Amino acid sequence: MWTFIVVAVLLTAGLAAQDYGNRLRGILRHACPDKHAVSQINSSYSATDQDRQWKFECKALGSTSDCSWSTSQDSYDTELRYHCPVNRVVAGVFSDFDMAQGARSWKFLCCSVPNFVTSECRKSPLVNYWSKDFTWRLPAGHFLTGVQTQLKNRDTGDHRWSFNYCKGKTQDTQTVNSQILRANKPVANLVVEGDVIVSNTRNARICSDCRWEKLQATVQVPFIVSDSFTSAEKDQIAKAISAFHMSTCIRFVAHTNQPDYISIVKKSGCWSWVGRIGMSQEVSLGAGCLQSGIIQHELIHALGFWHEQSRSDRDAFVKINLANIQDGQERNFDRLDTNNLNVPYDYSSLMHYAPRDFSKNGEDTIVALDPSAQIGQREGMSEKDILKINKLYVCTDYLHAYNEWDNVLENTLSRTCPTGQAVSGITSLYNSEKNDRLWAFSCKALNRQTTCQWSSSLNNYWEPFNFNCGGGKVISGAYAEHSRLFKDRRWRFQCCSSPGFTTSNCYTETHINYFQEYFSWTVPSDHFLTGVQSSFDRPSGDRQWSVTYCQGNGQ
Repeated sequence: MWTFIVVAVLLTAGLAAQDYGNRLRGILRHACPDKHAVSQINSSYSATDQDRQWKFECKALGSTSDCSWSTSQDSYDTELRYHCPVNRVVAGVFSDFDMAQGARSWKFLCCSVPNFVTSECRKSPLVNYWSKDFTWRLPAGHFLTGVQTQLKNRDTGDHRWSFNYCKGKTQDTQTVNSQILRANKPVANLVVEGDVIVSNTRNARICSDCRWEKLQATVQVPFIVSDSFTSAEKDQIAKAISAFHMSTCIRFVAHTNQPDYISIVKKSGCWSWVGRIGMSQEVSLGAGCLQSGIIQHELIHALGFWHEQSRSDRDAFVKINLANIQDGQERNFDRLDTNNLNVPYDYSSLMHYAPRDFSKNGEDTIVALDPSAQIGQREGMSEKDILKINKLYVCTDYLHAYNEWDNVLENTLSRTCPTGQAVSGITSLYNSEKNDRLWAFSCKALNRQTTCQWSSSLNNYWEPFNFNCGGGKVISGAYAEHSRLFKDRRWRFQCCSSPGFTTSNCYTETHINYFQEYFSWTVPSDHFLTGVQSSFDRPSGDRQWSVTYCQGNGQ
């Protein structure tokens, strides 16, 4: 009888252990099958052994090549910080428990795929509290690129975990700027920085007086498009321009009798002036230039912006290798006196040079000081590109009401995304003196045609709520009344739908914050926030939040 029970218990324990890749204080070995990468991470903590068990799941990646293991990264006395090299993703993990240190060392298998490019990278919030189990899943179309721990618990040795992930896909690896340089070879001697026209009488390093005129809430930029473009090419230009209308207060309007305007022409190469120069100013979109990213790049110049690596603070983020630059082209790497608008340096800016632009020997001319950073891209305006435009032109409706926040402590929060946009991120800071939070809801483009409706009040003070828009709708606004008596908020959300827009691959990310802690959560690329769940904790006087997001289709 007792023998049977003991055997049964041992068998059950063994089966339970098999759900994980390691036994407590044992070696963890996990490598995804060929052509796969990590898709989900599960972790369970044991207070008895003061260690974690881990389980990794995998998803298809492609024809993986050039896989390599990292050097050993320990978490004994310092926090773990690891990022795969650029355009590589995590496909395996090895970990060994050191009995003397009472902690683990780690190695990560990073793999690349031919022509595979990562972009629009994110960092997850802390996914666990000390001694708590967690499950974290990669969003559809995204891959794990890095791992960090924070706030090691001195008593248990346990860590808080967060993860880096990026959108990944196979594509032509040439960035927008590299394509521009290729198209501009015939006019290379007529431009600076590869695609900027500067007159002999005006070397406009600081564009302080060349903004386009703002009328009420929008900036009017008159323009005409040459008839030398075909109908299909004009449609491509219009599509690229619509991104400005969806994400900023810039409005490109048909030229009538305005004295200053942009003339989009089909000449040799892709080039523009920087900012408003007066009268007619040309933007050339010649052969090889009619791609949305290039069109937006040249129009951003016309709005007043130089290239990202020309910023006054660039030396803190990139290294310029003068020895690798083509003779006579060193001026294209000059550092300028720029207004950076308190926006952090943006490796993924549409306005950034690629690593080997202007190279004379095939070696890098510009190197990111952050080895995990992908320099440049070919998709379109980055989030920081958009933010800089909105800050330069004071696009009030597209910015937070109170500097970086949308509310004042102990006052009503009211944040509605501009028409055609939806919530893209939530940031919040707890104030222990007021037992209240500052909130910032960021927004991104959804669709120009939307139908929106506010929910009714979702909760009484101290009560939980579970809200989902449903029906393919996404959240585009938040409203919260504050009670000084209850020191809590009652919440409502605005949901919007758009013709032909649907959602799929929905996922609920539980506990994006822990009580009284700062948090910042950003919706994954190509996804939208569709639901919010919250519960109130009386001892801490704070709420814990979970979010549901879905992949958007038919934008």
